[in-house]
This record gives sequence, C-alpha cells and structure tokens, in this order.
Amino acid sequence: MKKYWFVFALGVVIAGASLLFVMSKDKNHQRSSGENLVVSQVVNKAHLSNPETKKLEETIEEIKRMFKPEWEKVNQLADKRLVELVKQAQKEFSVKKERKQDVSRLEGKYLEIYNEYEQSTKNRIDQIIASMQKEVISKELNKNIGEEYVELYRIQKERRIEKVINELKKFS
Repeated sequence: MKKYWFVFALGVVIAGASLLFVMSKDKNHQRSSGENLVVSQVVNKAHLSNPETKKLEETIEEIKRMFKPEWEKVNQLADKRLVELVKQAQKEFSVKKERKQDVSRLEGKYLEIYNEYEQSTKNRIDQIIASMQKEVISKELNKNIGEEYVELYRIQKERRIEKVINELKKFS
C-alpha cells in the first residue's frame, strides 16, 4: 500500500510540474503583452517623435532580449531545485513512515532548505536586474524598466512557494 501511495504522490508531482510548465508558458504570453505596456508607458512619457519612439522601443526590446536568457536560466534552475527538493522530501517521508519514525519536523526542515534556495535565486535575480538597470541608465532611458522584472520574479517566487508548501503539507 505504501508503494502505491509513493507512486501516486510521484505522479501528482510530475503532473503538477507539467501543469506548472504549461501554465508558465501561457503566462509568458500574457507577460509579453505586459512588457509591451511598460514599453508604451516609457514611450508615452518621453513625448518623442515617431522615429525616435520606434528607436526607443527597439532599444528597450534589445535590452530585454539581452537579459532574457540569463533570467530564464535562473528561474529554470530554481524550478528544478524545487522539484528535486520535493522528491528528496518524499523519499525521506516514505522511509521515515516505513520505519515508523517521527515525520513532524520534515515540513520545517524542507521549508528551511527551500528558503535558502529561494534566497540564492533572489540574489541572482537582483544581480540581473541591477545589470539591466545599468544598461538602461547607460542608454539614458527610463530608470524604472527593471521594475517589471521585479514583479515577474515576485510572481514566480509566489508560485514556487505555494507549490513547495502544498507538497510539504502532505507530509505532516
């Protein structure tokens, strides 16, 4: 019976990760329209002529493209670490249950590990945003372009936190 529970739980995690991946692809489409909103806000504030506006939009998009691969890499790593952490927690939970050991502290243990992971992710995201803002300032553009990336990180972080908490609550 315990084997079946573990297989079921593993299936749920895999299905959840797949769903999260699909939803994040869908959200990426929605975000790109949000990014366009930020571009239009920057352009509207600048009150520039049409050729200048187009050049400004192209410059903003160029900066975004420059940092996007690094941004995605950091978030993919964070998601991968989360999936691995949940697998590790499931394994430890299963072993402790089999041996009839106390499992009450597992949730706290893995939340602490997750928080350390998320802090290192945040540090790396902050570095990317700082680099982006330096680039924006060097091109004499609106200094607030990095704020949308702070918001994107916040949303991604909340999804990861929700996922890890939901998975770990199953072990309590």
